[in-house]
Amino acid sequence: MKLATILTIVLALIPTGTLAQARPSDVPRQIYGKVQVIDGTTFEFVKTRQLIRLAGYEAPRLAQNATTEGVTWPVGQVSRAWMILRTLGQDVNCAPIGRDSNKNLIAHCFVGETNLAATAIAEGIGYAFNYRNEPQVPAYFDIERRARGLGFGIWSSPDLSPPWLCNASPEPGDVSDGPASATEEGLPLPLPVTPDKALSFTQVHGG
Repeated sequence: MKLATILTIVLALIPTGTLAQARPSDVPRQIYGKVQVIDGTTFEFVKTRQLIRLAGYEAPRLAQNATTEGVTWPVGQVSRAWMILRTLGQDVNCAPIGRDSNKNLIAHCFVGETNLAATAIAEGIGYAFNYRNEPQVPAYFDIERRARGLGFGIWSSPDLSPPWLCNASPEPGDVSDGPASATEEGLPLPLPVTPDKALSFTQVHGG
């Protein structure tokens, strides 16, 4: 069975809908446009220079390697390359839901109807994960269980350490208590896009 078919079946079994989150006043409703990929979880919007980290998702650190059946491969670089290929030349539609402990925006992001975090998890590119005080997406953990069972990507390397446990020094506040309690079931969906959604710098920063 093709991966796209598997993902379609998985998503069909999960109740859809957005997570109900109260957005602080300094968090924009939507950011839309071309992005520069920083690492497997973080983008910078080209026009506004706004940084966004994917909510409910974590990817291997750039310096991490994995070993699959005796073959070593740069899992962190692969996760970044995967995200570049998914977003290159495409408009990315992000719905920020809050800020992390470093005051960076966290968001659910899409290319068209494709949920980037959900698709990456389904293909074994990264993990369903939420840092302390960040909202959990229960649907992502359901997708991860299926990817793990199929041995995709990161799950093909039994000795690979999750990025939040690797030896690299964490960013301030970059600490996890493990999965938080669920808020609402469902897979995040993209906001409608209209031509005026290419937000300016002042719109993003509330000016």
